[in-house]
Amino acid sequence: MQHLIGMTEAITDVFIKSVTRTLKRGRQVRRRLPDGGLLHIDRPLPFLVLFRHPAGQPDHATADFVKAEASYIIAREEQTPGIRLLVREIAKVMADEFGAFMVLELFAAPDIAAADSPTFRVLGPEQALPATILTLRQELSSIKIGNLPVTVDTASNHALLQGPNSLMGEEELKQHSTLMLGLELKPVYRQAGSGQVYPLLLRTLRAHVSNAIKKAVFDFVRVQTSHQPKHFQALGRQAVVPAVWRIDKQLTAISDQFRFLLLVTPVNADEAWEEFRKKKFKEQPAFHYRLMPVDADLLKRELYNIPIEKVEDPTLAFLFRDKRHELDKTLSMLADRNTPHFLYSSLQLFGGVDDHLLKVAEGILAAIPEPMRNHDAPLIPVEEFAALAEQEIAYLKSQYPQLDSGVDIRKDIVGLIVSKGRLNIGTDAKIPRSRAQALIQHEVGTHILTYFNGKAQPLNQLYVGVPGYEELQEGLAVLSEYLVGGLDQDRLRILAARVVAVHHLTKGCSFTDNFCRLKEDYNFDDETAFNVAMRVHRGGGLTKDAVYLRGLVHLLQYLKEGNDLEPLLIGKIRQEYIPIIQELIYRNVLRPVPIRPRYLTDPAVKPKLEKLKAGISVFNLLEN
Repeated sequence: MQHLIGMTEAITDVFIKSVTRTLKRGRQVRRRLPDGGLLHIDRPLPFLVLFRHPAGQPDHATADFVKAEASYIIAREEQTPGIRLLVREIAKVMADEFGAFMVLELFAAPDIAAADSPTFRVLGPEQALPATILTLRQELSSIKIGNLPVTVDTASNHALLQGPNSLMGEEELKQHSTLMLGLELKPVYRQAGSGQVYPLLLRTLRAHVSNAIKKAVFDFVRVQTSHQPKHFQALGRQAVVPAVWRIDKQLTAISDQFRFLLLVTPVNADEAWEEFRKKKFKEQPAFHYRLMPVDADLLKRELYNIPIEKVEDPTLAFLFRDKRHELDKTLSMLADRNTPHFLYSSLQLFGGVDDHLLKVAEGILAAIPEPMRNHDAPLIPVEEFAALAEQEIAYLKSQYPQLDSGVDIRKDIVGLIVSKGRLNIGTDAKIPRSRAQALIQHEVGTHILTYFNGKAQPLNQLYVGVPGYEELQEGLAVLSEYLVGGLDQDRLRILAARVVAVHHLTKGCSFTDNFCRLKEDYNFDDETAFNVAMRVHRGGGLTKDAVYLRGLVHLLQYLKEGNDLEPLLIGKIRQEYIPIIQELIYRNVLRPVPIRPRYLTDPAVKPKLEKLKAGISVFNLLEN
């Protein structure tokens, strides 16, 4: 439970007793100090990070470094008498609870420091606890930021323990089993003289320094205290300030105002196909789209009015900035729909086709030069497929009763699309009966499942989708088809064809040329070639269709490295986000995954999962 007082409070005996009493109760303390200061202790912890603004010279840039921590004080040097009493009492109470305590004070080196002065200087006791100091030094030394040279020096903390600004003397430190360290930062993140801050450098350096501090604290608390965190990230902030949830909701509200895939999917696919066929495949078809329900410019203004810079937590701030960047690109694509600019934004958002992926796609098409599926194979009626999908949704709901999904059969949909956690099926969808279960696991067991696993989390971005989630999402969906025995060779041919078509799209190939290539070079029938070309050329050029095969290739490598599938199902995430998700789990910001797909509980699937972990390529999937 958070103990927050909005008004500024003087550091009196009553104030200090209130703080220590709250900590003894195991509660959070967040109190405003005079002159813009702040005391934030997320929960009782055996450490405290401190920054004091130099007298008469507020240094907000350096103060930002401590805001990433779960336990910190920001104050002014002039308040040292009160801060001294406050730190002593906090150290005493926390040392009594945990057996030891650590104080780390950050400060910036003077602007007039020598050019060859170290980037970081660690101040610590000359003899005791060398392991913690060594950990901090090693972690700071490993920081790499562009061409910025990073050097680390160590010195005695003697200056921290004496003089008018000292907080605790050597005897007091011994009495309360407290370690006092200092970390001096060379202010490379601001311009000497003017004090102008370089925000990108500050943000990046702050994240690196925060990790180094946590690892050093982790080393200290494991050995010296009764507190035994599972991971250094578990020392991060657990309580999330209201501004985070507010910004999360604002970003989600913008995402929820439009359905991107529906807005870039033609509503006249059948009519366009008939017209294209009548004209002997010589003229590019005219595609029509749904009316735009939003003004992209107004939404962008709303997007950049969201004060993400107020988020103290660097991990969550990164997540929100990343999402804002993606929404910006997505809105640009919608504004540029049916123009050449659409393709450029698509490349930024979904990427293109690299040489390796192209070779894999061409290899699949060479290995399967002809369609393998019998075109007379029985199709499953749309209504029957919808009923099977509803049964699978009911299975998911049995694990998570809050799951509110369903199936809609629509005339304005081509094939299958999951949008906002619901399955949309085109009235004319042609679904081979042999592929029904595979497609249900693709759409329901992956797309709907991850949507509601994300919804079960306090962070909305996990169901809306983090930037670039499509690659992992589609890789998981295709892999689920393999695991239930429904990934046939024709399906892999289609995925490979999409990659080849995207490649040629980005090289300037027209719709008709791409269509003819798919027919003549790769032996696709007229309608299949049309559907692949339509998906790739829709909106002005959508490179998203390359992510299916790319996601599958990357996912196979991920499993070969010994990683598990289940953590990937926490929501709509991308592979690079796994460390972020893991950090937030360690910090108890995220909750356990409530829904598991059917195939992970099926004993018959286990040998296939073991085979994947042993390491197989896409071409090995052709054998099944």
